[in-house]
Amino acid sequence: VSTQSTGSEPAKIEAGSFEFTETESFLKTAEDLLTPYEWGRYDLLLLPGSFPYGGMENPCLTFITPTLLAGDRSLTGVVAHEIAHSWMGNLVTSKTWEHFWLNEGFTVFV
Repeated sequence: VSTQSTGSEPAKIEAGSFEFTETESFLKTAEDLLTPYEWGRYDLLLLPGSFPYGGMENPCLTFITPTLLAGDRSLTGVVAHEIAHSWMGNLVTSKTWEHFWLNEGFTVFV
């Protein structure tokens, strides 16, 4: 996996970099449990406070809410969850929305 970076508005860059410093170790753990990460690069983008979800994964990039900036890394499990979606949801997914629960179920399990 290429170097992970955190992007945001300038006022939140330092807090985001501190908060999500363990992201690379989350990726390594997922690779140890599953298979090599297929997307080449993984980045985080802190969106404005109006973003209505904790996180939303996409191949190579996860959108996250600034409400995860607790200052003590206590909410980084959301990032680990979104990383797991790189396998369960992005790499392998259900044929239809009827079984979408499998994506979330396997992601929570990992």
